[in-house]
Amino acid sequence: MSPELLRLENVNLQLDNFHLSDININLYANEIHVIMGENGAGKSLLMQIISGLLVPDSGSIYIRNQQVRSKSVSSDMFDDVIYIRQDATMLTQLSIAENLFFHKMPYKNKWLKSIDYDKLNFMCQQLIEDLGLPVSVFDKVATLGFAQRQIIEFCRAYISDASIVILDEPSSALTQTERDLLYRIVTKIKAKGAGIFYITHCLEDVSLLGDRVTIIKNGSIIGTKVVAECPQEEIIKMLSGRYIKNRYPKIVINKGKNILSVRNLGFSDKLKNINLDLNEGDILGITGLAGSGRTLLANCLFGAVDGVEGEIFVNGASIKIDSPYKAICNGIALIPENRLTDSIFGYLDISNNVAVSSLKRFANFSLINTTYLEQVVADYVEKLNIPQNLHNNILEYTGGNQQKAIFAKWIMSRAKIFILDEPTRGLDIASKIDIYNSINDLIKKKAGIIFISSDIEEILGICDRVAVLANRTCVCNVPTKDISVEKIIEFSTGQEQ
Repeated sequence: MSPELLRLENVNLQLDNFHLSDININLYANEIHVIMGENGAGKSLLMQIISGLLVPDSGSIYIRNQQVRSKSVSSDMFDDVIYIRQDATMLTQLSIAENLFFHKMPYKNKWLKSIDYDKLNFMCQQLIEDLGLPVSVFDKVATLGFAQRQIIEFCRAYISDASIVILDEPSSALTQTERDLLYRIVTKIKAKGAGIFYITHCLEDVSLLGDRVTIIKNGSIIGTKVVAECPQEEIIKMLSGRYIKNRYPKIVINKGKNILSVRNLGFSDKLKNINLDLNEGDILGITGLAGSGRTLLANCLFGAVDGVEGEIFVNGASIKIDSPYKAICNGIALIPENRLTDSIFGYLDISNNVAVSSLKRFANFSLINTTYLEQVVADYVEKLNIPQNLHNNILEYTGGNQQKAIFAKWIMSRAKIFILDEPTRGLDIASKIDIYNSINDLIKKKAGIIFISSDIEEILGICDRVAVLANRTCVCNVPTKDISVEKIIEFSTGQEQ
């Protein structure tokens, strides 16, 4: 058996109203230990303890069988741990090479701290070739999409000397091709002798990568299983307390009139000749590799970028959507890919975040009927299973509940065209099903959905049609029943002629 790298014994932590209770868990060298649990189960808190960011109230932590006795998070023993978070935080104005080797910078003169850029770029180029990364040494992080930034973060773990690696939701925003790259990086990290805590909601990741899987619920460990001996149905039951037979509750309804048409849409040299149609009751899936223009297309349709070419028709009328305000006035809503920077007001409570796009509904001249507003917000919050405390700051909620609050905001605005950019990224299975059921409610009311996702199985499970972006344009637009995962990957990578 491989040596034990880390062990937690009877660890407890009380933080506000949440309690991590009697946590016992360990990690071996050359092991991928998957951590699963619903949003708010305590996974991230546990990882913050393991990485030394939080000090537990009681219990013991052992690294290589040596107890961590320091009461400070600055214990040198935690230098053996690297924690790659779900939301990549990088120095955006620096190059990929500078970000990757920031803590291993080669200097011409160590005293003067003059950087040897030739050596730095050579080291980075070797890494890119070794891992087959779809980037350039000289690319600035600011020019990269969210998924590309995540891939660069994984590479930080690969080149680090840490023996304990924590990856928080690493595959949540990646296409299948990008996941294959992630799996290759993770496997190489494991082969170096490291142990990996791999937090995920994706059952495919568990079966392809995991050696053991631990389920956390309400701050307690439900159980730890050997992946090879544990069927997916058992993991789902441990996660949710019930068997879920249908992970994609798709409904079939008659389609109505055309509500959105896009003709020859283009933007700079990044998008060209995009043609799409959306009818009442339609769910149009859009997928493609990172950098294919999925998010850019969403921003073009929402008026969030200038210089969009082509025509957009809403309900048969040609509309120039040159601002988000114009899009909202025409019944178009956007849930962006990055909720923290683009979609929530961090200084407001959950009630105001949900109501912010619908204030006209509750206004009497210049006064807002706050009682009526809060009643309506409470109805939407309850429908989406968001914890019922409307005056809590939205940042106090889990990522999944933040996402559901954003969803509630646009449903409440009575939009008719919904552009959802990675709407279920980082959500647990139960929360995803809440979102899918809300989408079903919308299409029953004759809304149209543009569903952008890197998860091809999700696209095929919930959408009526799928459009694939590659080579700056739409290379495929067919009913989901007429295409497979393999064909979508071929279109995405340009292999399909």
